[in-house]
Amino acid sequence: MKKLIVLLIILVAYVGTSLEANAHAIWIQSNPNATKNKAHEVNVYYGEYPEGQTDSVEKWFSDLKDLEVWVTSPSQKKTKLVLKDAKTHLVSSFIPDEDGVYYVSTAHTTKELGGTTKYEFSSAVPVVSGNASSAPVSAPSSPLVIVSEPKSYRTNQVIELQVRKDGEALAKGEVAVMSPQGWVKTLHTDDQGKISFTPHLKGRYVIEASDYKKEAGQWNDKAYTHTWKGSTTSFVVN
Repeated sequence: MKKLIVLLIILVAYVGTSLEANAHAIWIQSNPNATKNKAHEVNVYYGEYPEGQTDSVEKWFSDLKDLEVWVTSPSQKKTKLVLKDAKTHLVSSFIPDEDGVYYVSTAHTTKELGGTTKYEFSSAVPVVSGNASSAPVSAPSSPLVIVSEPKSYRTNQVIELQVRKDGEALAKGEVAVMSPQGWVKTLHTDDQGKISFTPHLKGRYVIEASDYKKEAGQWNDKAYTHTWKGSTTSFVVN
C-alpha cells in the first residue's frame, strides 16, 4: 500500500510539472512604434495569458528567468539586452538608430525537463523606427517564429500572420489565438504557413504557435522522449 501511495505521489508530480510548463508561455510586449534615437522599452512576461496570470520572475519554470533577449536591427546587427527583474516581469530597453524594422526576440530551452519532454520557449515582436519603407522586414532566425507586421491593428479588420519553422513556412501548424478577454481559439496554418482572423474586441492579443513531437535524446544528463517548441508574438488591437 505504501509503495502504491509513493507511486501516485510521483505520478502527480510528474504530470503537474509537465502540464505547468506546457500551459504557460513566454511573451514579449513592446510598442510597435519606436522613436529613432530614443530609448524604447521592452517587457517579458511568463504565465497563462488567457487566465490573466503572470508569474513572478522568481517562480518562472526551471531557468527561464535566465533567458536572453536580443534586438536585431534592419541591417541585421544583433544586440543583447540587459534585463532587470521587475518582480512580475523582466524589463529592458534599446535605442533604435536605424530606419526600418527591428525584431526583439528570445529563445530558451529550459534546463529542466517537464516530465520527459524537452521545452523550448521563444517569442518575437517587430518594432518600426523612422522610415520603415527603407528596409525590408526580416524575422530573426529561430527554430519556430511567428512573423507579424509592426503596426497598430484595428477591430473588425483581418489580421494575417505567418509561422516559420527552421526558416520555412510551417504548414498545418497549430496556433492559439489568446484574447485579452480570456477566450482562446485554435487555428491551423495553411500550406504557406499563414493564419488569419478578425478581432472584434480591443486589447492585447497573444498568439502562440506550438510544435510537439516524439523525439528521444539526452538533455543535461536526463532522457527525454518528446520535444515541445512554443513561440509567441503579441500586439494591441485598438
